[in-house]
Amino acid sequence: MPIKMIVTDMDGTFLNDAHTYNHARFAQALHLMQKRGVKFVLASGSSYPRLVREFAGYEAQLDFISQNGSVSHAGTSLTNVVPISHPDIDHIIRSVHKSFPAEHISELIVAGVDTAYVDQTMSPASLADTKIFYEQVEVVPDLTQLTTLRPHEAFTKVAVRYTDPVSPTQFKRIMDGQLPNHLLMETSGFNTELIGQAGATKANAIAQLLARDQIAPDEIATFGDNENDLGMLAMTPFSYAMANAAPLIKMQAANVTEFDNNHDGVLNEIIKLLK
Repeated sequence: MPIKMIVTDMDGTFLNDAHTYNHARFAQALHLMQKRGVKFVLASGSSYPRLVREFAGYEAQLDFISQNGSVSHAGTSLTNVVPISHPDIDHIIRSVHKSFPAEHISELIVAGVDTAYVDQTMSPASLADTKIFYEQVEVVPDLTQLTTLRPHEAFTKVAVRYTDPVSPTQFKRIMDGQLPNHLLMETSGFNTELIGQAGATKANAIAQLLARDQIAPDEIATFGDNENDLGMLAMTPFSYAMANAAPLIKMQAANVTEFDNNHDGVLNEIIKLLK
């Protein structure tokens, strides 16, 4: 059955460790996709403005799933937002502050559709790192007062990046007991957890695109490397875990790429699929 849609994660998957990609190879792959009528979708935990920055000049031709499925765009048009209630935002921030010493949390970010908000106490190094993934970042005097400062804004994700000695298992164990069932926490790599509505997943956002374009799950190919990609890797027999992915992720995918993210792993597989 021919592939009609290709969906890829970004960091650790499509992008190399320097957060860029082989532009000439991408132009070749995109030409093949467009020649065969294949949709290309970027699905990331980071923000839409960041994705547009990475694909400047191509944005009108692509679909974007950002913030792990909380925000979707068809080209430059916003098509779906799954917000978190303001009381839930307040609860998440309080829970993080209560559960971990400040020195063990390097980044606490509340994301809206376009703008991400951070506290003025964030270090310059962490702020610079945040801007890689969120592009439009606003520093506020007190993040605990954000919903009061922005009473009409739709917030979509809370990102928490922790440092040693906090482990992923420890962070999840502590926070899982404090989050209501309608919120979901997913690992996004880089010692970062993204918290949002339980229904705001990459897989659900992809399902909306499949319904829009009348494409079956076995007509898509998906690429990922981390926990937040597992749902979309389970959707299709044409799923690919990256060669650099953890063993658990590789076990959940139907295929493993020949090359890792630093050697055009996704682009090479796309070209093989479509040639």
